[in-house]
Amino acid sequence: MIAIVTDSTAYLTHEEAVELGVVIVPMSYSFGDDASLNEGCIENDEHAERQVAEGIDHVHTSQATLSGFLNAFQRLRRAGYEVLCLTISSRLSGTYANAVLAAKELGGSHIEVVDSLTTCSGLYLLIREARKRIREGAKLSAVVKELKELRKRVRMRFSVDDMAPLRRSGRLGNVRMSISTVLNIKPILELKDGAIVSVSLARGRVEQTRRLCAFCEGVGGEIVVNSFLADEGAARLAVQLAGDTREIERRRVGPVLGAHLGAGCLGVCYIER
Repeated sequence: MIAIVTDSTAYLTHEEAVELGVVIVPMSYSFGDDASLNEGCIENDEHAERQVAEGIDHVHTSQATLSGFLNAFQRLRRAGYEVLCLTISSRLSGTYANAVLAAKELGGSHIEVVDSLTTCSGLYLLIREARKRIREGAKLSAVVKELKELRKRVRMRFSVDDMAPLRRSGRLGNVRMSISTVLNIKPILELKDGAIVSVSLARGRVEQTRRLCAFCEGVGGEIVVNSFLADEGAARLAVQLAGDTREIERRRVGPVLGAHLGAGCLGVCYIER
């Protein structure tokens, strides 16, 4: 038996976590000096998302902890499971390093930790693929090998209304610090090789949507539309992406990633086949 462990930025619902056999190690966030609040399954976070957006200048986030991974791994190993752990990109968070250290402290036997090089819907799609392979009877080592190839084909592009939260986060790759969102200019960004890079600029929401749609041109399979407090934009984007051979799924971003992206973030993700 193989159990899957991930961090909360996969933004699974409780039902999905149960169906996919996933244990979630939470990330946390706090406002100023207030006590930290843990992310959980995404349906528990709707109120927190608005709190984060309203107080975004004072939000602090923390990676999934070493103790959180230790507890999850120990519990699963005692129950007789092998463990596959998939985490947010190591270039965006120290979560992967904590998971690796936890596996080492437990001897590393029957525990595999994989850097997804992505997050959010990309992480969600990889988890689904992993569970599919496991249900087909693949061994842990084979699933890990396949995931390390599959993660190279995860494509994610997104746009934000305000660059300030990302600048403060220190998680920008080669994005020019001069890029601004004044004059209705919206940066188009991509998560590439685990880091955020700048792709282009769009003037206004119509062009923003057009550029995100163009990124998905020729994709015949499933496309995920992600948003953080941008329901109207996500609905419009999903309608424009829909086609006879496409399955469009809409998913929300939770408070930890939302604190770094800001309200109005809109993105698309798929696995290149």
